[in-house]
Amino acid sequence: MKKMSSDRYKPETIGDKWVVKSKWMLQTIRLDFKGLAAQTGVDQLIIRLLGNRGYREAEEIRAFFGDDLSMLSDPLLLKDVRKGAQLVAGKLAEGKKIRIIGDYDVDGITASCILKKLFSLEGEAGSISIDIPDRHQDGYGLNERLIRKALEDGVDTIVTCDNGIAATDAVRLAKDNGMTVVITDHHEVPYEESDGEAGTRRMLLPEADAVIDPKRMDDTYPQKGICGAMVALKFCQVLLDFDNTKLEEAASGRRDDPMSRTFRECIEIAALGTVVDVMELKGENRLLVKKGLRLMNDSANPGLRALTRIKDLQKELKAYHMSFVIGPCLNASGRLDSAMKGARLLMAETDAEAMELAVELDTLNEERKKLQNDGIMEACSFLEKEDTPADPVIVIYLPKLEESIAGLVAGKLKERYHRPSLVITDSAEEGVVKGSGRSIEAYHLYEGLHGVEDLLLKYGGHAAAAGFSLKKENLEVFRQRLNENCHLTTEDLAEKVKIDADMPFSYISRQLIKQIDTLEPYGVGNPKPVFGLLHVRCEGEVMIYGAGRDVAKCTLVDEKGGRIQAVYFGPAQAFREAVKREGGANILYEAGINVFRGEESLQVIVREYQ
Repeated sequence: MKKMSSDRYKPETIGDKWVVKSKWMLQTIRLDFKGLAAQTGVDQLIIRLLGNRGYREAEEIRAFFGDDLSMLSDPLLLKDVRKGAQLVAGKLAEGKKIRIIGDYDVDGITASCILKKLFSLEGEAGSISIDIPDRHQDGYGLNERLIRKALEDGVDTIVTCDNGIAATDAVRLAKDNGMTVVITDHHEVPYEESDGEAGTRRMLLPEADAVIDPKRMDDTYPQKGICGAMVALKFCQVLLDFDNTKLEEAASGRRDDPMSRTFRECIEIAALGTVVDVMELKGENRLLVKKGLRLMNDSANPGLRALTRIKDLQKELKAYHMSFVIGPCLNASGRLDSAMKGARLLMAETDAEAMELAVELDTLNEERKKLQNDGIMEACSFLEKEDTPADPVIVIYLPKLEESIAGLVAGKLKERYHRPSLVITDSAEEGVVKGSGRSIEAYHLYEGLHGVEDLLLKYGGHAAAAGFSLKKENLEVFRQRLNENCHLTTEDLAEKVKIDADMPFSYISRQLIKQIDTLEPYGVGNPKPVFGLLHVRCEGEVMIYGAGRDVAKCTLVDEKGGRIQAVYFGPAQAFREAVKREGGANILYEAGINVFRGEESLQVIVREYQ
């Protein structure tokens, strides 16, 4: 099976210079599979799948299948969280005006709504407001215009969420005018290299009254990769003295008071923020998302109920639906209109109000899809010209692209070419361009931008995604220096496909599929299991369907004689030729159950083949 490692060209990639080499790698680990299966009561194959994901002790495996929120990390482990909560509690008791300033993406919207809903349990709802930056007018995060607006409105205290860690100037303006500022964020903390020991760094924290961010260098919180909505939820737990045991009770429906009901609703909202912000689904992220998905099937939030109805999500909700159905509708509000519409949806109190907003957001999302597809076509057309250099870090300037779509286009370029991709477009400010980037595992995007910060007017983000702005005149030198500094190798740019096991078809059963399904929710850190087999051939005919002739169905037979129904989505004729040739083809596949007219049958979906 180890022979499956090979270089393979993606059939959908156009142009020799951009060809993506893909390496299939069978994961091999040493574990007492039989013993762990006996201790935990799960199939040995499931033990192997979990071992591939880093769970190798019986206690870890049992915990993986749990969803008890009392097992979450203690919110008090977050640096400054008690200090920040005490400050806000005092302001709420005094009836001071508090403004929550979030961000225009799903994480920022969900975090803002969590703070507003839970602050309102302690203070007058009318004294607590949300403001979200306008993507075009303000750009990302807290800025001086928002501070001046808050001062005009008589706001006493600013609480940020999903932003603020890099807002040094805006925080200083607020403090100079007598405001209290509490930062809650989850992004990388700005730093400078220390003059002392080589390689050491000094944090550049804003001068706020409290700065809560698990990525602080002096923070001891165990799971650094939580989203802004999760930080907001934990902040409110401390504010309202609502520990993890109470959180679990609220989620389980064993308490029926306003605080428990609101926390139950906020668990759903925080789970949505976690998935859509592409956090690693391990540890407490997995716990929260698993519980949140279960609650969303009978959601306490009118806005989420409206979106699931309008998108016809009648079946059990999965992380996929959060990422690719619900999330994009909320994101569309901040991309093409005002993110406050997304916030109003999640804050809606009646089904009628929620449905009206959901319809509007769904319409915006359809418009977003068209703009995104046009942008991708333009970008690929430019990159695949003969005279365009095949840089290891893609930097592309699309002046007419809608600014809010840049990150989406960058994400698609990253997937297509398997390279860090930064898409830049014109901004409203004369001579200034803005960009958004998405990156591969081998390249830390925030660190890459930090290496050229002398060229940047503003930047922020984390390893996988970041935003930035710079003067238009510096575009070319920006591209050159990013690539000169990147140190990416050919090996780094090869797409690595990890194979969980070489599983023959005869091992697949309904019982096994049900056990595999317990590994959900799938996402970063917990991908859907992928299996591989060598020399698989087709028995009988390969049926080809679809207007684009892009669906193939057939019966596949492995080397041990196991047979199963298979489907492949892609160039169907090429697949037919591969599985009909002498010696068959090597395949990667996912195993599942197909339901047709009420009848169930075992089926594999062929993801790739050689």
